[in-house]
Amino acid sequence: MTSVEISLFDTASATDVDLAESYDVTMSVADDDFPGEPRPTLDQYAQMARRPADFFGPVRRWVAREDGHIVATGSATYPEHENRHGTITRVAVRPDRRRQGIGTALLRVMLPDLRIDGRTVVIGYGLKADAAGEWWARELGFVRTNAFARQVLTIADVDPALWQCPVADGFRLEHWIGSVPEALLAEYARARTAIHDAPQGDSTLAFPDWTPERVRAEEAEMQARRAEVHVIAAVHEAGGRVAGFTELELSAARTDAAFQLDTAVVAEFRGHGLGLAVKGAMLRRLTAERPAIGTVFSSNASDNTHMIRVNHALGFVTRAVMADVELDAAELVKGLAAH
Repeated sequence: MTSVEISLFDTASATDVDLAESYDVTMSVADDDFPGEPRPTLDQYAQMARRPADFFGPVRRWVAREDGHIVATGSATYPEHENRHGTITRVAVRPDRRRQGIGTALLRVMLPDLRIDGRTVVIGYGLKADAAGEWWARELGFVRTNAFARQVLTIADVDPALWQCPVADGFRLEHWIGSVPEALLAEYARARTAIHDAPQGDSTLAFPDWTPERVRAEEAEMQARRAEVHVIAAVHEAGGRVAGFTELELSAARTDAAFQLDTAVVAEFRGHGLGLAVKGAMLRRLTAERPAIGTVFSSNASDNTHMIRVNHALGFVTRAVMADVELDAAELVKGLAAH
């Protein structure tokens, strides 16, 4: 194994040189896994890296240096609420420095922090399937628990006519940014639990148990992260029920792209084309109000064939298959000891 120095990495106080080297590692891995996709600028990356938390929870970071230069990065995210049993872990090694034991050495240093607060499962989230990251994880004993279709919409390449998807009779569309109107709060929280029907594979990560209080707490967290969440909901006129919805995240740190969050339709209202209607309406609004955004990123479980078809109908292209992997923390100790 090559000799490396591994240390915690405080992005809030990191030097410009260190942030640039961390950026280079991240982009080199992205270029290897997803060639041709648009990338954040260094400034955009720095804004995102300096956040103390991501979508799942608080984040801690490490770097591995070789001859004083960053050649690998690692992070641990500590989910809250339903998922306190696990730690989401990411390790990225420059492609030209792989197979030198750097990633394994980095993970070994991170290991005690992956088990804090009694966490028992280590989760690798969003790896490119059947590529370097997953192969390495599986050598350590990780098992694939779910697979996802990574889908990308390049707005300039798509005929906007595809987004003209009228909502079915008896429903109306509502739009808001950031905070759901109080009159729809309880219904929106109830509708969000429809995401529980989405395929989960063998993942131990649980979907949130949405309540009005939980919705408001998440809204506050997203605003603190400077994430602007747009929601379009289909409301059943007769009973005022929120029948379906879609969410799109716009980040102050990434002004050229948007990120699809949840889309779901309540079981009793399925079969009316509401998923297509809300997503089409969202794309119409997005392109009219935010012309600088050129790309929308989305992912869906590979066996969620219905939502994948909906996205294809709107112009999304499936670019890759992604994988989640998991391993009991005690078993990871054994796997690392064997390497």
